[in-house]
Amino acid sequence: MLIGTHALLPVCGCLLADQIVVASGRGRIIPPMALWAVAVFGALPDLCSPHLSLEARYASWSHTVWFMAGLIAVAAMTGSFFENGCRLATAIACWIATALHLVADAVSGGIAWLYPWSEEVIGRYYIPPQQWIWFDAFFILFTWYRFRLIPHLEARRIREAQSLEDP
Repeated sequence: MLIGTHALLPVCGCLLADQIVVASGRGRIIPPMALWAVAVFGALPDLCSPHLSLEARYASWSHTVWFMAGLIAVAAMTGSFFENGCRLATAIACWIATALHLVADAVSGGIAWLYPWSEEVIGRYYIPPQQWIWFDAFFILFTWYRFRLIPHLEARRIREAQSLEDP
């Protein structure tokens, strides 16, 4: 997959979760500034070990479960920079963003998930490279739509609360 899908797929998930929580009358679970961290963590395996070929991805240390295990501490430290109530949610979202990257790569050619101890590849080309650009376009538009929708939901909840208070 391309970098846009890797960065924006987890952001869309966070925005969808925020939309559900905001619509139920509570505040956001992921602060808006944390969405940048989630996007970076989504692209992190490619940023740490760029590759242009499938063989290079198979030899990439950042596309393994070992990288995911080591990333837990980094995600926890990143989450600590954000608001008190959102620290754990942000850390979990950052870690899941990287996991989604590996899942996306698994369905778009596969990953050598235990490299260098094993050359076993999980996944294959379920999504051909010719379609990757359409996934990027979809996630760009979907992220923009979700990002613009949440303030409207918050304003609606405020109006509903005010109408309940006014007799």
